[in-house]
Amino acid sequence: MNCEPESNKGYCHCCRQDTIFTAYGDWLRDTYICEKCGSLPRQRALQHVLDFFISDWTSLSIHESSPSNDFISRWCNNYSSSQLLDGVPLGFDKDGVRCENLENLTFADETFDLVITQDVMEHVFSPQKAFNSILRVIKQGGAHAFTAPKHKGLLTSYPRAHVVDDDIFHLHEPIFHGNPVGDGRALVTWDYGDDFERLIMKWTGSPVRTYCIRDRLLGLDGEYLDVFVMKKS
Repeated sequence: MNCEPESNKGYCHCCRQDTIFTAYGDWLRDTYICEKCGSLPRQRALQHVLDFFISDWTSLSIHESSPSNDFISRWCNNYSSSQLLDGVPLGFDKDGVRCENLENLTFADETFDLVITQDVMEHVFSPQKAFNSILRVIKQGGAHAFTAPKHKGLLTSYPRAHVVDDDIFHLHEPIFHGNPVGDGRALVTWDYGDDFERLIMKWTGSPVRTYCIRDRLLGLDGEYLDVFVMKKS
């Protein structure tokens, strides 16, 4: 029986190089790796969308919330980032990292051309507040480009937990994803389904365009490849 990892040649939008993509397991979302930069399919999908659908994005003023890599920052001169840090006041730095909460960003109105979040919106308790807070700090004509798991066969999005006076109340069995800060765990607070884009439109009044591209020559395959772009117009 041949158990060798499956590989193919292609082009990676994260490192912008010809490369080899190797699938080290069946769950391609976490195991289909660029051999040159280590990127995953969802990261390559977002940067593919940026390269093709947001003109000259590398020259824009960009803010990224909760980055877990440097795939965006390595190409941008006007880039900033933030994390939600326990015990740090919003808008202040700790060890060179700015503390921000997407539900209540401290930046001035219309600060950035582009805000990027990668697999973050499923970890906020009030996505309605977060999407509107993000829109507030985006310039007219700017955009929020983001990834978030959208579950196949789930008709209606629903919260998994809510918070009252800093106490978390679980509505469903707790699920955690990886987190680049803190204890390394991020609670999943929402499951998004077929109505996700309609919900965002209802919450913000802004339409969302969804891209889902599968192409092994670009290292794009696996689950949850959706990339969403919300424009402020």
